[in-house]
Amino acid sequence: MFLTLWNVHRFHADYAALDGFDADDADGFVEVADRSPLDRWILSRLHTVANSYHDQFVDWDFHKAGRELEVFVVNDLSNWYVRRSRRRLWDEADSLDKRACQHTLHEVLLTVCRLMAPVAPFMPDQIHRDLTGVSVHLADWPVGSSLIGSSLPPQDWALEQEMGLVRALAEAGRRVRVDAGRRQRLPCRAGWIVGGPDIGRFHDLLADELNVESLSTEDDLERFQRMVIEPDRKALGKKCRQDLPAVIALLGEADPDDILLEIDAGICILEGYDITMDDIEIRRVERDGFAASTISDENVGDVSLVIDMSLDDDLLSKGLARDIIRRVQAKRKDLDLDVEASITLAVWVSGLELADTDWAHVQSEVRAGEASLNEGAAVGDSFQVDGVSVTFSVES
Repeated sequence: MFLTLWNVHRFHADYAALDGFDADDADGFVEVADRSPLDRWILSRLHTVANSYHDQFVDWDFHKAGRELEVFVVNDLSNWYVRRSRRRLWDEADSLDKRACQHTLHEVLLTVCRLMAPVAPFMPDQIHRDLTGVSVHLADWPVGSSLIGSSLPPQDWALEQEMGLVRALAEAGRRVRVDAGRRQRLPCRAGWIVGGPDIGRFHDLLADELNVESLSTEDDLERFQRMVIEPDRKALGKKCRQDLPAVIALLGEADPDDILLEIDAGICILEGYDITMDDIEIRRVERDGFAASTISDENVGDVSLVIDMSLDDDLLSKGLARDIIRRVQAKRKDLDLDVEASITLAVWVSGLELADTDWAHVQSEVRAGEASLNEGAAVGDSFQVDGVSVTFSVES
């Protein structure tokens, strides 16, 4: 938790320094109501966790309080909010959304440090001094008391529930990819949400998290399913005995819809045996090219996520671009380059044509001032993905 908190602090401090961010500048302040749903969600989560943390302190349950705050810092703040907010701070131009993100990070870090201070007096104090110039041990308790008011941000329980569903769907999407053997950086063409409340304002965020080109809602889950008829071996075994293998083979070859129509009409006869609904089991599975997962929530019921698993050269090119970006960014880190430092990039690709738009995206993401693709002899670091060989070199 401590290293995670420090990394969040450094992330905020680095971009605040680049942007000249001043938390005390009243003209640049963005009211909570004017911030994005993601900002308001993390502030609401902070409110909820802080009150629970305070109550556990009052009950002398310090271990449970610490665990809850750890989950907030690691899972909510770092793994979700910061990860989903990075791109908001990459734009060099000033914007309302960028300042809202900086103010949100500043406020969350201050409150977390003040909550931690009684049990972890040193690192929170350093972070608090970096942010305000004042020791955390001179700050008021954020939850408040009979003598001072609460300084916690507003709470929005409905927003917390909504984001909880978004994160559950994101996790379901990761499991779908694993089960289907689709790596995370390889995009999918489309995804659909079936059932549950309207989370349309988070569709872009969730689509990016799922790595799908588009995400929409759908009312009919059966659109993505096909019917499978399986024999009830116990029932058929009593009826067909030695002819059971032949009957099972015919069931496997038959069209499920035709079988059901014939059973409903009472004219389904295989190998001379009358087949009824008691002799079969009906299941619904995803149609070829689709994969799905359903989550159950006591508040919203069943919600299904369906992903189109078809693949073409366009998607392969986009996936390759993501892998090149990841490798180049790792190389930048190895070279200890500044966030804003420009690089000279050379890339050689064999086995797939990298689309022009994807090559431009690579150059933009890694801050390549100069770049070349498949020019000259390939020299540098190499890797393979999806049967494609890539070599790249990075110079500062």
